[in-house]
Amino acid sequence: QPQQKDYDDLCSLPDLNEKTLLENLRNRFKQEKIYTYVGSILIVINPFKFLPIYNPKYVKMYDNHQLGKLEPHIYAVADVAYHAMLQRKKNQCIVISGESGSGKTQSTNFLIHHLTA
Repeated sequence: QPQQKDYDDLCSLPDLNEKTLLENLRNRFKQEKIYTYVGSILIVINPFKFLPIYNPKYVKMYDNHQLGKLEPHIYAVADVAYHAMLQRKKNQCIVISGESGSGKTQSTNFLIHHLTA
């Protein structure tokens, strides 16, 4: 069976239903693509291991980029919120939710890392 195309934004799925959504997330996870957008929402699947996608190269790559122009990443969400705060001169909020052990604390750490960089 040929490898299915994976979509980095679930809104782009040609047929959006529970099965295709889960298959897309599974295919991306197998390729260590733990981040997937649903519009401006970021879904993260905890890989339970460190991935080499949190270094200064990635901080710089996601600096001042429009959401969706690059591969989904927590740095992209942090950067969009930061620049919206500067442009609108209003506080911004990022909601991080999930089950126990899903990686909320680690995601928060990565967000803060990007914002402080």
